[in-house]
Amino acid sequence: MEVDWSVLDEDAGENWPYLFQEAFSVWNCLTDQWDGMSGSYFGKQMSGIKDIMEILQIDNQREVLKIVKIIDGKYSKEVNKKNKDAQKKK
Repeated sequence: MEVDWSVLDEDAGENWPYLFQEAFSVWNCLTDQWDGMSGSYFGKQMSGIKDIMEILQIDNQREVLKIVKIIDGKYSKEVNKKNKDAQKKK
């Protein structure tokens, strides 16, 4: 499922602060965790995030991690809401 992040900003993130752009880069590299039985989205698998940040040469890792967690929380809520709405329509 895709979440339309452009609702956060009309320019779809092009002019967001650099930390946010870095956080989205890290978040996109992480794998998704799904519950195979219910189809619920658990969020991104955070193991290996330090390695990803090192590879991407991110200096302010603590702040980027905070933003990644915010992004993941919002995404999880949206995906699970869409899944729940789709289940109701069946």
